[in-house]
Amino acid sequence: MDFRIFNGTMGMLCLWMLLFPSCMDKEHVVPILEDGRYTIQLGNQIMEIDPSTGGRITSLKLDGENFLTDENVDSFNWGSTFWPSPQSDWGWPPSPELDNKPYTDASMGPVVKMVSGKDPKTGYVITKAIRGKTTTASFLITYSITNTSDSVQKVAPWEVTRVHINGMAFYPMGAGKRTGGLLPLVTERKGIVWFVYDGGGLPTSGDRQLYSDGSEGWLAQVNDSVILVKKFEDIAWIDKAPEEGEVELFASDIRKTGTGYVEIEHQGAYQELEPGESLVWDVEWFLRKLPPEITPEMGNDRLVEYVRDLIQARP
Repeated sequence: MDFRIFNGTMGMLCLWMLLFPSCMDKEHVVPILEDGRYTIQLGNQIMEIDPSTGGRITSLKLDGENFLTDENVDSFNWGSTFWPSPQSDWGWPPSPELDNKPYTDASMGPVVKMVSGKDPKTGYVITKAIRGKTTTASFLITYSITNTSDSVQKVAPWEVTRVHINGMAFYPMGAGKRTGGLLPLVTERKGIVWFVYDGGGLPTSGDRQLYSDGSEGWLAQVNDSVILVKKFEDIAWIDKAPEEGEVELFASDIRKTGTGYVEIEHQGAYQELEPGESLVWDVEWFLRKLPPEITPEMGNDRLVEYVRDLIQARP
């Protein structure tokens, strides 16, 4: 199970064991700490994580090229972060305690583990635990949300990753719906939804989002010949947070600066947490250079099969 709820002393002990594998674990590389930031290197892949900036994933590089956007593109929205969902519970901006203030560094062995401060509005505390897995050349990310308030609350986990414009996102469509201002810019072919970035076609008013159901538990983004695939537990449309989607996309306004970013996002199930309870949500990232025989274009069946083979997912 990718979703778990823990309560009480024994529950927190189980959570601690999940977030701290054995230091002798040979399947996972040991992170390097330098100038307050961690790097996890898997061959030609390097992930950088900064506990002092909301425990954020600040870069993800393949052969030295950062797949994520940095603060030079947008000084507030950059890298990869994690929020509680739905957004209607907190509006905008996100809680600094959860999004960009320093996290407590509790890393050990192969795990970069960071714990947020308490959000004064919701009482949520977020924990992030990140490992690099050598056998699959992938990054394992375990998020937890703990309800430290005195009341029962409902929440879903939400990963938000900013990537460069002029790329293409795609994912398998589920049985639910698609809504949002980006709807005219997406195409569904053979059960796969494709969003090819078109700066000139972005909405000039209203939202620039897509809210969608998914299936198979994956979402992919291609920029040039590099692909990032996120693997997660698939959820039913009825289990999503209110006014949200299992898969979401956002395209920033580029009219003022001529540049921007795209957010590739996904969410887990909307769950009830008693005071003191935690939910745990697992995500796995795969970063690869596409084989030369696979063209990164909309509707390419070989590209879809490449993703399914990579993460061992089947419809």
